[in-house]
Amino acid sequence: MKLSVLFGAVILAITTAALVVTNPGPEAYAEYVGTQAQTYLTDEVCTDLPAGIGDLLGNQCGEMVQSLMPQLDSIIRDRTERLNFAIGSIYRTSLGIPDMPMLPEYRVESLAILNRFFTYYFSQAG
Repeated sequence: MKLSVLFGAVILAITTAALVVTNPGPEAYAEYVGTQAQTYLTDEVCTDLPAGIGDLLGNQCGEMVQSLMPQLDSIIRDRTERLNFAIGSIYRTSLGIPDMPMLPEYRVESLAILNRFFTYYFSQAG
């Protein structure tokens, strides 16, 4: 009986250590959200612009998104809260441009564990 308890404790310790080591940090999260935001903006927003704006921008929307990525990266880093549980983290981000309240704001929540991110909440605010 004692050997099985010891074995179980060793397995639990190894598993916990593996989770702690593979808990992605803020840099990895910022890169993840930046990539997701760029894909969303390019694939969803740029392809669904109102006719007048779409005609005005032509095919430049994707290029504009690409050029805005450094500013978006800064916004992501500034507007992200991390709840670190050592074995995993929860990241909460509000994406929007503070000086442009006419643009929508998005809220994103993701679980970070095992060097991966799982977005479980994505919503456009008010």
